[in-house]
Order: sequence, then structure tokens, then C-alpha cells
Amino acid sequence: MKFLLIFLSFILAANCSEGYKNYKLYDVVPNETQYDALAAWEYIDGVDFFRLTSPNRSSKVLIAPKIQNDFESFLTRNNIVYSILSEDFDVEIEKERESMMETRKMKTGYSIEGTADFSVYWSFAEMDRYLQDLAARYPHRITLENLIFSPEGRHVWAVKISSGVFGQKPIIGMETGMHAREWAAPPTSFYLIDKLVTDEAIAAELLARVDWLIVPMQNPDGYEWSRTPNNRLWRQNRRQITPTCTGADLNRNFAYSWRAATVACGNLTYPGPFALSEPEDFVLHEVMERYRQNLRMYLSVHTFGDLVLFPWGYSDNPGPLPLNNVEEHIHVGNIFRDAILAATGKDYFVVNSLNYFGNINGAVDDNMLAAVGADLAYTLELTDGFSFLYPEDRILALSEETFVGYRALGRYIGETYG
Repeated sequence: MKFLLIFLSFILAANCSEGYKNYKLYDVVPNETQYDALAAWEYIDGVDFFRLTSPNRSSKVLIAPKIQNDFESFLTRNNIVYSILSEDFDVEIEKERESMMETRKMKTGYSIEGTADFSVYWSFAEMDRYLQDLAARYPHRITLENLIFSPEGRHVWAVKISSGVFGQKPIIGMETGMHAREWAAPPTSFYLIDKLVTDEAIAAELLARVDWLIVPMQNPDGYEWSRTPNNRLWRQNRRQITPTCTGADLNRNFAYSWRAATVACGNLTYPGPFALSEPEDFVLHEVMERYRQNLRMYLSVHTFGDLVLFPWGYSDNPGPLPLNNVEEHIHVGNIFRDAILAATGKDYFVVNSLNYFGNINGAVDDNMLAAVGADLAYTLELTDGFSFLYPEDRILALSEETFVGYRALGRYIGETYG
């Protein structure tokens, strides 16, 4: 067979997943007086907010069958505007699974022949092999550091890309794959890595005055778990927190503004038992702090929303110090937006995290700005319109589109800080 086919159990499963059978996906738009009551549902078993935004914006929430009547009664009783986007979300998951099975009959993400196909979702094994092979072929440009073995024994790679000795130029730090179910984010970082390392013209342009420090798969255990039957929407990592509970939200576990849980372990946004309790976050913080003297920008890439979010993302009392360079954050965010808009017509929204999503404690972008000392920090939300089930046949175009934005940011950092 021409291609080496790597199928995890998610892809090989012959039967439709029962994990989300008859779950309904709702679009809900609460006003300011309705918002708190809606947000309180976040901590109820059977509720999964795909996106909980601030008042008067669209929020997406998945509701288990056992509480759908109660939820719809609540919405009606409180006059909250809503619509049903999917009557059975498991059907959507099954469509994705079937499409991937057909694709994998013809394609592989990364083969032993060294061919990378960025038009399919890769397994972690493919990601792992690709990075090690790339480092072996281009040792003058890329080095790998295994920050830690994950709780299930997988590499958490830091990819260091430079035209010289790494760390002597301004650095752009970056991570993807923090939330397991957000499959569309990691392909954009692997595509970026490939362009920086293998494309001589791009390397000459973007490595002349900037080094890149990329963790392309921050949560390998969670990612692989989300590829297994019934677990497509898994968000957290896979560390066993207690004998009966597995996983913490890696984007609520960072030290700056971390807040102890008001919900039990098992909730989707459980922040861990203490700040930086999760090994994947601890080593990400540590490697960025190691290079803090030259860390000019940090990017955390997620899905979904077509958003460029900048700090701060929390409003505790006392709240955060004023953001001294808010104008630069807005200006540089618009550099990313304008580059993509000119190239593709897609329009990203540059906005403060707190204003858009409401209060979020322990997030990585706030931490990299305040605790590590990056000059600029952003969370990018990609792929609006598709929730977490981003069509596989669109991911190459998404990676190409997002690269336009990454390239513009690289130019800015090189010209401004290089």
C-alpha cells in the first residue's frame, strides 16, 4: 500500500458513537439581566458550553437529553432568545468520523517516506514522527526539546526554530492543542513549522530577526482521547486528579490570576487542585520563562470564533493592573486581522478577552504577559461557524490562511524589536 495508514480506535470504530446521542446544540443570546442565570448552568451535569460569551452575544451550549426539557423551560420562562442548531449532535460526530475514514483510505498525515499531508487530521504518532524526522533533516534550523513526558507517556515537544543560535533574537512563543477537542488549531502550527523550516524564502524572511518557540501539541493525551469512540468533545488533559476523576482545564491552571475551584473535579473548566498543578502547563510556563528576556510575543491558538483576543481576561477584586500597551495590542491584533482580510476576505474581530467572554481566571495569555513578561500576548480563536467539528477538507486552507496572519506578526516583531 502506498501510504502508511495510522488508524486509532476513533477512526476504526464501526458503530456510531453513543456518547452524545440525542444531545442538542443550542444557540442562546441572553441580555444583561438574563446572563447570570444562563451562566449558572455551566456547572450542571449534562451541560457543555461550547462558547459562553458576554451578554447580547451568541453563546453555544450542548445539552444532554436528561435535562433538555428543564433547559428549554428555563429559557422560555426567562424570555431568553434561542434556537436549536442540532437535534442530535452525535449525528454530526458520526458524519465527521465517516468522512475521516473515507479520507484515510487514500491519504495519511505523515508517512515513513517523509511526506507531510496538511489536508488531514494527524494522529499524535504522526505528529511525533514528523517533528523528529524534520529535526533530523534540518538540524541547522530546528531543534526539539522534550519538555516532559505526558501522564500517559507522550512527548510534549518544544520546537525551537532559528537561523542561528536559538534565543539571541526576539522570540515569538506559541502553543496549540491545549484543549483536546479543538482539532483545527494544531494543523496551523505544524504548517507554520513546515514553512519556517523547509521553505528557504520564508526562512530568510521570518528567521532573519526572529526566533520561534512553538509547542504544537500541548495536550497529547487529551487529543488522543478525543479521537476514541464516545469522547470527541473531551476538553481537558488526562491526568488522574483523584481516584474517581481525570482531567483539568489547562487554560484555567496558570499561576497568574488562578482561582481555586468553585466546582468539583470533573467539570469542564475545573482549574486543577492548585496553580500549575498540571505537568503540561508547568513545563510550558517554565520554557517560556527560561527565554523571558527575549519573549516579545505569545500566541495561544484555539477554536472557535474568528477572534483575536488580548488581555486581561479576568476581573477579580482587586482587578488586574492597567494594560500599559493596550494600544499596541489593538494595533498588532489588527495587523493579523488586516493581513488575513486582504488575502482571503475573512474578517477577524480584535477584542479584549474580558469584554467578549466574561471573567476567566488562570488563562495562559494573561500568565505569559504578567508572570512571564512577554510584551504582547493573544488568544486566537479560529474557525467560526463550525463549532469543534471543523471539516477536514478545509484544514489546509485554514492553515494557509492563518499562516498569512502568523507571517504578518513575524514581520512586525522583526521590524519593531529585531
